Amino acid sequence: MKTKLKLKRWASTIIYLSIVSIVFVSMVFINNVMDQKYGDSLNLSYILKDFIDNDTPVTSMTSSTIIKPFDKENVTVDIDFYDKDSDETSQQKSLILYENTYMPNTGILYTSDEKFDVLTTLEGKVTKISTDELLGNVIEITHSSSLVTTYYSIDNICVKEGQSLKQGDIIGTSGKNNISSTSDNMILFEVSLNGNNIDPENYYQMKLEDLN
Repeated sequence: MKTKLKLKRWASTIIYLSIVSIVFVSMVFINNVMDQKYGDSLNLSYILKDFIDNDTPVTSMTSSTIIKPFDKENVTVDIDFYDKDSDETSQQKSLILYENTYMPNTGILYTSDEKFDVLTTLEGKVTKISTDELLGNVIEITHSSSLVTTYYSIDNICVKEGQSLKQGDIIGTSGKNNISSTSDNMILFEVSLNGNNIDPENYYQMKLEDLN
């Protein structure tokens, strides 16, 4: 009885090792065949990256030009971007006064006599929607690892976090904020490039290769 038991265990071990060997050889064979047939074009890590990281932003922008966050001609600048290198007069016009405190404007505050649609300036992904006590509803859009645009004072928001957008898609309409009483139809538009706020007027003139 003992001899038979030892034989059965020995046979099981041989069978197990044989199966493992067959699986290993099959995997090596399949890998070689795939390499010969597809070469470097087969990149599973690239294919699966969106399943691994759902927050991966858009990394390649295909639009030929950058547009403004609106398409109405009657939209004007209420408070311009504060440039530390500009003259004193321009700097004074670019300050926001709130509760007796002056703050430099980190974007451009646009205004109009009538409500207007707010558009995304480039294709991207909505990475944040929030509400600010001073600036109203806020939408953040990530276009690449280096470029983020933010839209403040937005009414009638029609996008959601995680949504991918094309250039020119409507994300909401102009609204109110607590930094200016000039109009009920405003947006504050900010552009962050490599972590620094830049003048949106310069952004509209930039080439896409400078942003990728």
